[in-house]
Amino acid sequence: MNALYVVMLYGIQVPEGVDGQPHTTEFLDMVEAYNNLDPEHQQQLEQMSMYHSPPMFSKKPNVDTDIPKKLHPIVSTHKVTGKKGLYLGSDTAIAVGMEDRPEEAKRFWEDLFRTVLDCTPVYSHVWQPEDIIFWDNSQVMHRGRPYDPTKHQRIALRLGVVQTD
Repeated sequence: MNALYVVMLYGIQVPEGVDGQPHTTEFLDMVEAYNNLDPEHQQQLEQMSMYHSPPMFSKKPNVDTDIPKKLHPIVSTHKVTGKKGLYLGSDTAIAVGMEDRPEEAKRFWEDLFRTVLDCTPVYSHVWQPEDIIFWDNSQVMHRGRPYDPTKHQRIALRLGVVQTD
C-alpha cells in the first residue's frame, strides 16, 4: 500500500446535504474488502496492477494525455499491520493490459467495486459540528456526500500524517 497516511478531519461547520439530509462521509475498509473476496478472486487480483490518474485531472474532458499516471498493485500489503488490502482508486483507474480498451477497463473497475460493495459494509458518518474522525487513508476509501456550496458552507480542518522510511 502507499505510505501510511493517517488523516484527521475536524468538522467545524457542517452543511446540509443536497437531499435535505445531514452531511455524510462514507468509509470503506479495503483490508476487510479484500478478506471478504473468495480466494480465487483474491489470487487473480494479486497478479494485477492499475494505472491511476490524479483526481483533479481524471474527470476533465480533453485534458492532455501526458499527465503522469501512477502504477499500483490492486492488492498490496499494509506496511505496519502486514495485512493485504485492495487499492482501487477512482473509476478512471485502468487495469494493466486494458490501456487501449477504456470501456472494458471502466467495466472491470465498476464490476470489481460492485463486488466489494456487495460483500463489505460501508460506514456512513453523519456529521455534527465539532466531530473529529481519524482513518488510515492507505487502507480506507472515503467520499463525502454532495452538498450545495451556494447555499451551505463547509468548514473543516484536515490533518494528514505520513510515515516516511
